[in-house]
This record gives sequence, C-alpha cells and structure tokens, in this order.
Amino acid sequence: MNHRWKFIGFLVILAAVILLSPGVPARAQQGPRPIPHSLEGRQDCVVCHATGVGGAPKYPADHTGRTNEMCQLCHKPGPAKTGATVVPTTAPGGATPSAQPTKPAAGGIPTIPHTLQNRENCLACHQTGGGGAPKVPASHAGRTNDTCRGCHQPAAPAAGEVPQILPTPIPHTPAPAKEKDACVACHTSQSGKSAEIVKDSTASIHAERNVACADCHGGDSTKSDKAAAHAVSAGYVGVPKTVDIPALCASCHARVETMRQYDLPTDQWAKYQQSVHGKKLAQGDTKVATCFTCHDGHGTKKTNDPSAKVYPLNVPGLCASCHSNVELMKPYKIPTNQFELYAKSVHGIGLLNKQDLRAPSCATCHGTHGAAPPGFEEVANVCGSCHTATQEYYLKSIHASDKPGMPKCVTCHGRYDVMTPTDDMFVGTGTRACGSCHPASSPQAENVKALYDSINGSAKAVEDAEAALKRATAASLIIAPEEAKLAEAHTSLVTARAAQHTLSAAVVKEQTDKATAKAKQVVADANKAIEGSVFRRQVMGIGLAIMVLAITSLWVIRRELYKQLPPE
Repeated sequence: MNHRWKFIGFLVILAAVILLSPGVPARAQQGPRPIPHSLEGRQDCVVCHATGVGGAPKYPADHTGRTNEMCQLCHKPGPAKTGATVVPTTAPGGATPSAQPTKPAAGGIPTIPHTLQNRENCLACHQTGGGGAPKVPASHAGRTNDTCRGCHQPAAPAAGEVPQILPTPIPHTPAPAKEKDACVACHTSQSGKSAEIVKDSTASIHAERNVACADCHGGDSTKSDKAAAHAVSAGYVGVPKTVDIPALCASCHARVETMRQYDLPTDQWAKYQQSVHGKKLAQGDTKVATCFTCHDGHGTKKTNDPSAKVYPLNVPGLCASCHSNVELMKPYKIPTNQFELYAKSVHGIGLLNKQDLRAPSCATCHGTHGAAPPGFEEVANVCGSCHTATQEYYLKSIHASDKPGMPKCVTCHGRYDVMTPTDDMFVGTGTRACGSCHPASSPQAENVKALYDSINGSAKAVEDAEAALKRATAASLIIAPEEAKLAEAHTSLVTARAAQHTLSAAVVKEQTDKATAKAKQVVADANKAIEGSVFRRQVMGIGLAIMVLAITSLWVIRRELYKQLPPE
C-alpha cells in the first residue's frame, strides 16, 4: 500500500517537472503572448515576424499561413513595460498627438531623427540619399514605406531637450544667384500660367527676402536640364499637395530663430491646426482655405500692403470669396449672406465706406489663422475686446450668468448686421427689443422702464443744452466754458448707456443725474449769457440813439447860429 502511494507521488512530481521544463510551452497554460509594442506603424505583423526582421521573434511553424487579422485575434497589446518612453507623435495634418510606448532602439536599429510631417514617404529620400539622407542598405531591398516604421521609430528627446515638433524644411541644393536661377529662367521663357507664377513670385515679399522656388518646391535650381532639376535625389517635391501647404509654410514661419529677425509671430501653424479650416483639412477636405488661398499665392505680400488680400480693408471681400459661394458652402450648411449683412452694419459701413481701420472685420471676431465662429458663451469676450467698458458692466448683470436662455451681445445687437443701438430698443417688442423677452406686465419691464426714463430724460436734457449753445453761438457769444460742461454731460450720458448693461436702475441714474445736471447748467448759463447780451444790445441801442440825437441837435444849433451871423 505504501509503495503504491510512493509511486503516485513520483508520477505527480515527474509531471510537474515536465510541465515546468523549458521544452514545454508553459505559456500555453497562460494564453497567447501579449503584443509588447504599440501597433502604430506596426500593423503588418507578418512582415517582421515571418523572417525575424529587426530582432523580432519568428512565428512558430504551426503559425504558417496565418494572416495579420488572425494574429490580432489572439495576441492583444499588453501594458507598457516599466522604463518604456512615451513619445508624442504628431499626426499629419495637425491631428491630435497620440502617445505610444516606445522602447529604445534594440540591436542598433537607428531611430528616426526628424518629424514625420511631410516626410511619410521614407523611400523618396532614403532610396537615393536625397538631401543627404542615408541610403537604404542592400539588405533592405524591396521593403516598403510601411515596413520602415515597423522597426524605425521616432526618437525620444534627450533629458532637458525640447522635442522638435515642427515640420522640417524641404531639402534642396544651395540657391544660386537670382540671375542664375534656372527655375526662373525656364519658367519665364514659357507662356501662360508658368510665366505668371514667376512674375508674381519675383514681386512678392518672399523674393524680397531671398526665398527662392526651391525653398518650397525643392529640386536643384542650378541645373538647366529639367530631369536633373526635378530629380528626387535633389529633393524635388513639385506642386505641394493642398494638405501639406500649411506645414510647408510652417517649416519656416513656425521657427522662432527664422522669424525673429522679421518680428513675425510663429504660432500661425498651431492656430491653424485648431481652426475650422485646419481641422477640415486634416480630415482630407481640400476645399478649405490654406495659407496659399489667403496670402496671394506665389505673390505673397506684406500684411500692411493695401493690395494684399489680408489687408484689413480687403479681408471681408477675401472671406466672402468663399463664404458667399452658395455651391461651395452647401455641403457645410453655412449661410452665404454674411457679407451682405456685414456691409450694411455699423461695422461694415465704418470699415468699407469710411475706411476706418478701427472697425472690426471678419478676422477681428473670428480670428485669422485660428478662424472659428465664436461660441455663444464666448461672444461677450469677443465683443468685449473692443467694447471694454460695456463688457465690464455687462459682466455684472444677470444676463452674464450661466443660466440657460440668458441673452448675449448678439441676442440684442445681432451678429453680422450690427446696427447703431437706439433708445427705442427699451420700448419696442421686436426681435432685438427688451419687450421681446420681458412682457409689459413682468417685473423686469418695470426696471426696463426705469432705465429708459433715466436715459431718455438725460438725453433730452443734453439735446436742450446743445440747442441753447447753438443760440448762443448765433448771438456771437463766447461759450468755451459752456462747451466744456456740455462735453462732461455727453461723457456721463455715454457712460450711462454703457452702464445700462448692468440692468441696475440705480447705477444708470447716478450717471444720468450727472449728465442732466451739467446739461441744465449749460442751458442756464447760455440763457443768462443771451439775456445779458440782449440787455447790452438794448443799452447800446439807446446810447446810440442819444448820440445820434445829440449830434443832430448840435447840427441844427450850428445851422441856426450861422443864420444869425451878419453877411460879410
């Protein structure tokens, strides 16, 4: 009996030893191995694991014939290992950066020392060594762009190093002297669009700053032969894709060290990526505006050049060139009457008719490179960037609260068709009048009436003061002191009109009382001066009459005396 139990114990121990020995796949008891790396750029499992590229473990013989889809049915991404570095990767087109765990390059595999923005086509440079890029080794023959990032990953920044997140400039040969630039010489000899491009480019601010064709299009501008000038090995890009244009411009304009000497901002690309235009472009919509669209294409001009599309007086027309196009805006369900409304507004009349550069354009409210319609909750801040005093009062009112349905600036003043506000808004019941929200029987209507009475009464007093000064001016009186008082009354009235946004009748009345008092003082002083002037005129008239009478009497007396003299 004891021998039987000893034999059974021996079998149990033997089984355990066999199961735990290296020759037995213990992991079979634990399930499929997890994927130890990120799947970004590594979705093709077979390309590495079939042959063991880059040190990847070869899949076992019983996996022969399995596809990428089958791999991921069993093998799932595992948690990032301790010590893994999380590297932010910038997606093309400004997509939101994602974080992926990346291990340091193993087995001497070089990391990617540059960003991938506009450089996703590895073979374009590395196949021939274009722009100084290292050539693909012979052992890599036949591998595709998709294979490259299976092993080569973006390098993590060193300690204390600022990550390079900007698009890299286009590699090309050093630019020749302007008179020896083969690009200019060749395209000038052509007709039509090619010659027009050179004409525009040579007159641009870029040409003035020695930016040449190859700086954007790549290639070798020292070669007269087209094939040599356009060779991939020379870094030739050709006509950039629409989706690549913002990053292409940013390869210079987002660099502080490049733009500092021109005192130009370097955040345009970052703003553009967050704009409606940039987000749509990142989604593959090439109908949106890019740098090329708004900055005169090849003929880029200074922003303060009156002929530039982005000159303040021209901005509304520039935006309207797309946003008034019914067919272009139809897919976005965007109205196309904004420019028409703006042109009739107080803002449009100020900018377009009076050419007052202080008046806002589309860019003032929507932003330039970060163009986006202000959200309803943002409107007060946008309007407040110009109307600072009004905003300060508005923020103290219940209208500025977060309660649902509270009116904002556009509720009462409109969005594009902003008109000069009048006191009639207090008493009206139209769309933008107080009565449209507050019926006559409501408690709020009583406060509205108090505001109206204060402002309207004060405005009437100021009008009376203005009329009184006109009469004094017609009487040729010196009214400089009264004009100064009237200016003070105007200031108080303007302050009261801004303060009405607090919805506090007491705050408004404090200002209207000041305006009314000053206005009445002006009227009293003007009337007193006019009355004094009338009295003085009357006295002068009587004195003049007495003088005339005296002169006449003396003349009569003289004549009588002469009559009494004896004849000579």
